[in-house]
Amino acid sequence: DLAKAKHGVLELVADPAKGSVEDKVRLVIVYCLTTSAPSSDLDEVANGMRETLETRGSATGTQATRGLLSREDRERLDRGMRAIEYLRKLRSMNMLATMSDMVQEDSGAAGSGGSGAGSDMLSNFMARATNQATGLLSAATQKVTSMLGKIHKHHTTRVVENLADMKPGSEDEEYLYLDPKVQGGDVNIAALKNMTRAPFREVIAFMIGGGCYAEYQNLQMVANERRGVSYGSTELLDPCMFMAQLAKVT
Repeated sequence: DLAKAKHGVLELVADPAKGSVEDKVRLVIVYCLTTSAPSSDLDEVANGMRETLETRGSATGTQATRGLLSREDRERLDRGMRAIEYLRKLRSMNMLATMSDMVQEDSGAAGSGGSGAGSDMLSNFMARATNQATGLLSAATQKVTSMLGKIHKHHTTRVVENLADMKPGSEDEEYLYLDPKVQGGDVNIAALKNMTRAPFREVIAFMIGGGCYAEYQNLQMVANERRGVSYGSTELLDPCMFMAQLAKVT
């Protein structure tokens, strides 16, 4: 129920006693990513959050007793609003799939089933967050990671699995394969691919660019007792750094 989800988010972001500025911004981002709510609802939630914070402050802020935001919290709010606006624009251009879309695609459902599933997951998250007035950040991180990491395999995970299992008709036929045991002269890449290859027991997936914890957790889906998977990236962002970067690209 999208109306129920919106009402639950509005209740939490309007309560100055629950969460910091960044907690509430992340909650609105979760709402944006996990439901198919129209842009008007997202604007209403975001503006409601901003109005409440500017008039009543945050319980975790240094000036909360006077209903004011500190300079640092005001800067966090401004960055958060820019990040939300960027995600809203991506959604309006259909460049950002919502979680309900991904659930629908993964389950093969049609019609409004996917939207309902996304709303139900958000409603469950809202109930848990309400019972835990503190720790909104950890609850949101756990929920989003669970939804992103366990429902379906990310592109990176599928590529690693195809390469490690040497599946025909997959990336295994396109990626460069080098055997350190082959020495001297020019290497015949085509011949190497046709050779009998030993199973991979150690996999290192390294992203040239930004990485994330959800991608690392998702990769563990293809790890087992016979194969370990390590993960690295040029840059690994925490939630606050990620929101700051979102704000910069608006």
